This record gives sequence, structure tokens and C-alpha cells, in this order.
Amino acid sequence: MLLSIASSFQRGDYDMCNCSEHESSGSLAKMTGASVEPAMKPQVPLSRQISISDDDSGDQPAATDLQPFPPFRLCRLDFREGCYQINFRPTAGFVSFEGTLRVDRSAPDGGADHLIVSGDLYSKRPVIGPIPHPLPPVGNKNADEAAADAGLTSLAGSLSAVDEPAIPFPIRRPRIPIFPRARYHSYLRVTSVSAPVAVPLPKKCELTIVAEQFNYTQPPVGQFKGTFPATPSRTVTMKLAKVPAPFPFSLTGGPFYEGRLFEGGVDKGSVTLAWVSKFFRRATLEIDTLVGAVRPAPVPDGAGGTEFFDTIFARTGWQLTVVQDQLNVPVPSGVVPTNCWSSADLHALMTTVRNPATNLDAEWRVHMIVVPAKLGCSRGIMYDQIGVPREGCASFSDDGYPTSDSSNFGLAANRKQRDVPRAFLRSATHELTHTLNQIHQEQETAADNSIMTTTPSVADVLGGPATGEPGVFPDQIKLAHNTNVRHHLNHMPDPVIRPGGWPFASWFPTGAPQAADRHDFEPSELTLAVTATTDRVALGQPLDLTWTMTNTSGVSLRAPNDVGIEALFASITVTDAEGRERPVRPFVILCEHAKLSELEPGKSVTASAKVFWSTAGFAFERPGRYRVDVAVSWSAQGVMVGVQSGIDVFVDYPSSASDNHSANLVLHPEVGKWVALGGDAYHLGEACRRLQALSQTAAPAGALAVAGDGAPAPRVLDGFADLLPDRAKLARLRPELTADTGGRAERGPARAAAPGRKRAAKAKKRTGRKG
Repeated sequence: MLLSIASSFQRGDYDMCNCSEHESSGSLAKMTGASVEPAMKPQVPLSRQISISDDDSGDQPAATDLQPFPPFRLCRLDFREGCYQINFRPTAGFVSFEGTLRVDRSAPDGGADHLIVSGDLYSKRPVIGPIPHPLPPVGNKNADEAAADAGLTSLAGSLSAVDEPAIPFPIRRPRIPIFPRARYHSYLRVTSVSAPVAVPLPKKCELTIVAEQFNYTQPPVGQFKGTFPATPSRTVTMKLAKVPAPFPFSLTGGPFYEGRLFEGGVDKGSVTLAWVSKFFRRATLEIDTLVGAVRPAPVPDGAGGTEFFDTIFARTGWQLTVVQDQLNVPVPSGVVPTNCWSSADLHALMTTVRNPATNLDAEWRVHMIVVPAKLGCSRGIMYDQIGVPREGCASFSDDGYPTSDSSNFGLAANRKQRDVPRAFLRSATHELTHTLNQIHQEQETAADNSIMTTTPSVADVLGGPATGEPGVFPDQIKLAHNTNVRHHLNHMPDPVIRPGGWPFASWFPTGAPQAADRHDFEPSELTLAVTATTDRVALGQPLDLTWTMTNTSGVSLRAPNDVGIEALFASITVTDAEGRERPVRPFVILCEHAKLSELEPGKSVTASAKVFWSTAGFAFERPGRYRVDVAVSWSAQGVMVGVQSGIDVFVDYPSSASDNHSANLVLHPEVGKWVALGGDAYHLGEACRRLQALSQTAAPAGALAVAGDGAPAPRVLDGFADLLPDRAKLARLRPELTADTGGRAERGPARAAAPGRKRAAKAKKRTGRKG
């Protein structure tokens, strides 16, 4: 008998989710409503629904001589929806602040007033001389870029520079501003807004905004995830009056406010708000297409128009510019483009063809590459890092909708994506939204008919448990984000969302949820067994980890059909002897086939990974004792359920100069990327050089050393037996590296391929790679 709450959810004792769309009135956009509350709680500050009040009497003394009909002034504050540029100039200090304030008055999850307001502040260099109002960049360059071009990067240089004309030529209408990541200062979680309709004379009409400010700590050099405090750093109140918009803000046709900012009743400085756009955020999508592939195209919207990436994001509240860039990108040497692509080959292609002039400090830009592939590979993929986190994704035009993924694909069953335009656009938008740090709704809420539910689950939602009626999928696909994802996209802090910001899926807890939030299965229901090839590794040696989830109950349970970390239902966390946790995040997000499905009694699903490096750093940075935990978790009707298990591992101290040298070679981020990509990433030159040097130290540990050396090879080699570069391929692809052995002389003839390498060679044949 199943005893746990988790099992009762999985058996379907509770009603299935209601996946109906949220219909709106007035300016409220038509959205797909999340069917349940999110089970995964963000570990970042996030604005929630508030009410707008017309009561502005809180700071006024009580009237003592009430008049029966006092004269009133009507207030036309026009606090309209959209993005505002905010500028705050403190009365003390040289540093001022600029940023954006997002006023979302059509939020489906915004309460009775449909209102959510959030903002982000960036520090700003000091400027000599008073100016009547802060001005945005209106030429081709912002103030930071102009200062950099002039060679003035220090505080002294900025203070001593001769001012340029206030309005440079050409004049451009202000738009949503974008600021450098390194200048990010704080997040504003607005808790109340007061906009009176009328006030008694002689009182002024004032817009009052109260916000909790969360100061941000920038990440260490070489990392991308900073930190926010758990509680607000301060609470501030802005009192603003609507005034005529100065030039060039007058070009927008929107309101302009100026006033004062208070903290604890103390005046801290001047503040201005300038409306710049009806959208909340803006970004650019660059699409490149390989020879033989077909990129997604606009599809009919049912009302005489079309839907495309830009209209989908416009419905969410984003201004997305689509750049249809390179066509007929050449096929890389040694790759069969109509077979499944290896992670390394696709990563190399994206590294090569992306726009080298991209500046993520001046533009939120995502790169998408479209390649053919074939049925059964994956409809798309996202990389956590090309050069920086969440910069690119890929879509496969010749993969599609195999019945092995779902029996509910209807007329799309076993057809290519290029032949099913609506489903193709949905799948590509799914990968694009991954690059903006959004996760599957099967993890966060429940499967529904929205962009961030995986394609097989959407088909199952539309087609029912086993019907798959023709015309349901793909015709009734909803090309929209649900309310939960919409909320995240519009109101999460900039560093979490913007390309080049936080690593993927780093905004929620790693591993299993905290005890207060999770419901675990009983061992008699569902188990997770974690094993490793060894419980002791050398410093710098990858750990081969395997885990198996088994249904030990007597009934079928709804559970993930893929428990690999790339499918996002599983996570790995490494904890050192001092209790410091480090997540091992997936470098490749390969999840379009993943869904919740029936796991029959006695059946199991298994996955494995090399625990070595992720965008959070190296799993085992120093010798000592570690705990490696695997958690598989998902949302069951808004309740987080799952299983968790782990093993203890000891990382040995180096015992020789050779051990130290080997560890120094492999503990490098490019070697980490090589391992995360599964090897054969010959575009990573530094990784090739270091691993070539490692391969020339000696044979694997336990074998007799060559050239008369009586000592065994470093144990690090055992973890790289199936990952070392192929010498012939290295000589062909990177001839400049073949003579460079990292300062180590070659010691004997090339050794025979290890069993792991032979297995890897077979895998390459299946994925269309040529030797």
C-alpha cells in the first residue's frame, strides 16, 4: 500500500490540471494560465502582486476645519504600463544610479489590479556639472562606451573630462536602456503604489512608490553568479510629481516624473522616472542556418495575421528583434549534418558562426543555429555556456515528432519539424526561452499547453492520455508562455534573466528541496540507487557516477522518463567536509524528449555522468572527503516530490610530482568544458594542449610504465581513458598543437585505445561523426 503524499499525487488521486487559457479583458494580454502554484521557489528577490491605491492621505495631518465641499485638484498622473528609465542622484557621494522600472498593469497573476512592479539599478559614473534632467544615450554609443573610446576609465579621468554636447547627433528616440553587467547594483521589489485621482487644494498630486531594495554582490572573477541578501537591504519611498517631459524623453509621448527618494523619512536625493516603452524588456535573436536546414517561419494566428518569435514575446511583454542572419552556413569538416549531432560538434559550430561583435553589456542577444539532424535526435538543445552563460541554442529542422516520444502527436506523428511549422516554431521558442533561464513547467508547476512544457507533454495534454486525435496536435498548440514563466521573464532580476548573466537553473535550490517543501517517496514505493566506479579518486580525476530510479511499489507511478541531468529532472550536488555545497549543473540542456510518464512496477530508469566540472566550477577542487548527492524531483500538482540518495567520495592527496603536474594540467576550465561536452571538442585549443600533455606522461595506472620508468602513471589518467584526444585527428584538425606537449617529452609509442575509447568510437558512429 502506498503511504506517502508523493505517491497519492503520482497515482492521480487528485484531479488533473486544468489547462484552459486565461482569457482577459481590456488591455490584459491573452495568456496561458499556470494550472497550479509553482512548486519551485526562486532564491532571488521577486516582485509579487500589489494593489494601486488612490489614498494619498498617509503623510498628511488630519484636517481640523472640514469643509462640506472642499475644492479639489484632479490628478492625471498617467502611471501607464511599460518600462521606465529611472535615475537616482544621492545628495551625498559621487556615485549616482540608473536603471529600469517595469510597471506591469496587465499581469494575469497580479491580483485584482493586475499590477506587479519591479526594477533594477546600476551604478553610474560621476559627471561634472549640473544638468537639468538625466539624459539617455541618443547616439550610437552610451556614455560608458564613449569614455572607454576616449581612454578615460578611471574616476579621476571621468571627473576631469570635458563634457560633450548634451544632445549629440543623430538624435534618437529613447528606448529601453541596457547597462553593463559589472555595474549592476540592486533589485527593487515594489510593495505599494499610490496614485491619487484627486487631492484637496493646495496639496500637490504625487505618485508614491514604496520599494524594498536588495543590494547585489557581484560574482568573483571568472564566475557569473552573484548573490542577493535574503532580506531587503533597505526600504525606500519615492514621491514623484508629473512634469513636462524634457527632450529627448518628449519624443516618446509618455509621462515623466521627478521628485525625491526617502529612506526612513530622510531625504536621500533626487529621482526621475521617464516612460520609454510599452514593453518591459528588450532583446535580439540572431538566427543562422546550416546548409540543408530550414529555419522556423511565421505561422497563421487564426485572425488574419501571423505569429513568430517577436509576436510570441510581445504577448509576454518583451520587444524581441529577430535578425535572420547567415544562410547556408557550411557544414563543418567531419560532420554528417543529417545525423544526430554530438554536443562537441554543435558547440564548435556555434562558437564559430556567432557574431563576433556581440557585446552583451550593450545588448541582450541570443544566438540560434538551425541544423538538419534527423528524426529521434532531439528537437533542440541549449548550452549553458558558449563563451558566457546562456548565450546560444540550436534547433533541428529534420528532427520531429516520433511516436516513441508520444502517442498523441496526431497528424504530426513521425514527421519532420520543417513539415509541421506551428510545432517547429513552438519547439524553437522553447529553446530560446531556456536561454533566458526558464525551466520546464513539469518541474515548476504542471504540464500544460504552453511554451515551457516539453513537446511530448504538450501533445499528451492536448491529446489526452491515449487519444492523439488528428488535428489536436499541432493545430491547437498555444504559442505563449504561461503566467508563471511570464512573471519570471518580466520581473526576475536582470542578472538572472539576461544572456551572459547567471548560469542556467541557478536561481532555485540545487538537489532535493528542503524538508519543509518536499514530499519524498517511501523506499517501498520509489527508490534511487547511486553508485560510482570507485570511492577514491585522484585530485583532478573525473568521477564516473551512475544512478537508477526504480518503482518498488505494486502500481504504476507518474515519474520522469529520463533522469539524466541534461533532461533537468535530476541534479547533482557535491558537499565538501566543511559543508560547502556546489551544484554540478548540466552544460548541455537536452530535454525535448523528457516528460512525466508511467513507470510500471519493477521498472527502472538509469542515467550517468562524469562529475568533474560545471559552470559552478570544479566539483573536487582540493583533496579531502566529499558527499555526492543525486536528487530526482518534479512537480505533482504544484507539490514538489522526488527521491534522493548519494555516496561518499575521498579525493586523495597528490603523492608525487607527477600527480601534482597532472592535476595542474586538467584543473583548467577548458578541460572542464571538454569533459562536459563528452570529449572530442577539438575547437577547445587549450584543452587539446593540456590533454595531449597528459596522455604523454605514461600508460594508465596499474600498467607497466614505458621507457624504463618504474613508477605507475598518475591515476588522473584513469578518469580520462575515454576522453583523451585522438592523436591522428588532433594532427589533422589542430596541427599547430601537435608539436606542443606542455613541456613534457613524449615517452614511448602511442598506447592502444582503452576500452572506454572503443565504446566512444562506437558512439561516434551512431551520432554521424567521422574519424
